[in-house]
Amino acid sequence: MRLAEVNAGGGMTVDCARPERRFDRAAYGAGPARPTEAHPGLTPRMEPGRALTGYCGWYVTEVLEVKESHGEDSRWSGGGTHHLRTPATRATTSRAPCRRWRTGRTPWPRPAARGGEVTLAGRLCTPKDTLARRAPAPGLRAGDRVAFSPAGAYAWNISHHDFLMHPRPGFRFLDEALGETGEG
Repeated sequence: MRLAEVNAGGGMTVDCARPERRFDRAAYGAGPARPTEAHPGLTPRMEPGRALTGYCGWYVTEVLEVKESHGEDSRWSGGGTHHLRTPATRATTSRAPCRRWRTGRTPWPRPAARGGEVTLAGRLCTPKDTLARRAPAPGLRAGDRVAFSPAGAYAWNISHHDFLMHPRPGFRFLDEALGETGEG
C-alpha cells in the first residue's frame, strides 16, 4: 500500500503547572522530514494548536475573601474554573503558577495570608472549583489581583460557562505590534 500522507498528530503539550517549559517545536518540526526522505511524495501533516496558542493568554481575577480552612490559607476569587479550566486546574494537586498584583490602599484593613502558600478557589459551590493549591503567594490579601498563565488555549473554551448563572469574564485583547487593545 502506498502512503500519500502521514499525520504526526496534534496534542502537543502545554505544561500548565510549569509554563516556562515550552514544547520544542523546532525539534518536532524536524522529525517529519525523515519519513519523506525514505518515501518521496509523502506529505507529513501535524496540528500544533495549543502548543502555539497556549502561551498567548492570561486570566486575571480579584481575591474577594481570605480565610483559613482545615489549617490551610484559602482565598476565594471573583472567577473560577467556569472561566479558567486547564489541565492544571482539573488536577486535585495543582500548583498552577500565578502572579500577584497588590492593589491600592483601602480605608479598612484587609486580611492577608499568614503562610507562604495558599489555595486559590473560585465562587462555585463545588470543591473542584480550585484554580491552584499550595501556590506560592506570601502576604496575598483580599483585594489583590492574581493572574494565571498559560490561558490562551482551551482555558476559556473548555470551561463550564454559565455554571449557576455566574457572569462571564470580560476579555481584553492586546496587539503588542500596534500598541492597541480591544474588548470582547
